[in-house]
Amino acid sequence: MAKIKVKPEDFIVEELIDIPFSDKGTYTVLELEKRFWNTLDVIDYVARKMNVSKNLFARAGLKDRYSQSTQYLSFKGNFKHAIKEDNFTLTPIGRSSSVIKPGMLRGNSFSITLRNLTKGEAERIRLNAHEVREHGFANYFDEQRFGSARHGQGFIAKKMVLEHYQGALKLLMCYAYKEDNAQEKKFKEYCLSHWRDWQGCMKIAPIFYRPILRYLCTHPKDYKNALKKIDREFLNLYLLAYQSYIFNETLARMVKQYGEENAALKYSMGEFIFYRQLQAPLKAADRQIPMVNEKTKPAGTVDKTIEKVLAKEGITMKQMALQKMRLRGVRFKYFIRDAIVFPGDFTASPPMPDDIYKDKYKCVVKCTLPPGTYATILIKRLLL
Repeated sequence: MAKIKVKPEDFIVEELIDIPFSDKGTYTVLELEKRFWNTLDVIDYVARKMNVSKNLFARAGLKDRYSQSTQYLSFKGNFKHAIKEDNFTLTPIGRSSSVIKPGMLRGNSFSITLRNLTKGEAERIRLNAHEVREHGFANYFDEQRFGSARHGQGFIAKKMVLEHYQGALKLLMCYAYKEDNAQEKKFKEYCLSHWRDWQGCMKIAPIFYRPILRYLCTHPKDYKNALKKIDREFLNLYLLAYQSYIFNETLARMVKQYGEENAALKYSMGEFIFYRQLQAPLKAADRQIPMVNEKTKPAGTVDKTIEKVLAKEGITMKQMALQKMRLRGVRFKYFIRDAIVFPGDFTASPPMPDDIYKDKYKCVVKCTLPPGTYATILIKRLLL
């Protein structure tokens, strides 16, 4: 079976970004090189180390912890010296009058080594690469997007939409992921078996959960307002995870309708449906799928498909307004995402002897992809 990310340098990603540098800018531009860290954890760690608010930092994107990545942040103010820790380095490289934001990101450059291949598998990757060049690939969100639901118990955001606020908190605080550390697992096991013992939960709570529990200690059944104590950036990520699931389900239905020689691949939230080619070029209206919120206006094939997905979920667009939450800055954000992507500068190397797995081969895939497109989805398509 093919393996990726055997070593961090097997999955190299670098942001392609347009930064307006300025000698007298308000913001310090920072280059972040990292491995085994996710972006938000680096920001949180550095902010605590500097004793400043993490809101002074901004980023264009998030990068997988299991990669060797280079990305760019901005810091509001002076950031004079590089910070070097185990597995990350944060280096000031200039000034800018603009905060770094997602709109500056042109895409990402990837170099990915696939290992443990038979020679036939390596050759198939090259044949599949030809199909992708001709027809593109379905632009799903991959597993990484669904971290907050990887316990398999459901989406926090869906509970919020349905106004099941206690259920949302239980999903957050009671169900462990295999990636959780020992403290997190112990805390979640205690919460599951001692739900509503807020004082006891507080005694062993990791930092992230303490604001929620402090509130519950004095307002024991006010689950809705307890949710508001979650860091807002994380709340928005929980909403985005559920939107991404709705997008994936919509895209899978579209591929079934328009694709030829389709193949299904199971993942934690359902199935990716990949096509080898399309029955005909997609109409302009079907080339993009909106990330749904309460203001999405149904029209055409895509939106009828979204309506079917929402009906299956048992929710309506109107409910996605989260009116009863009334939390500034936390909402389902509307934007458009390409249904199909064509990689740029796309190459797949001939089979080479694998230096790690005896009698096996490796293949190096290089390409550029638009912001938000998952290289791991491209790899899944190449391995079909």
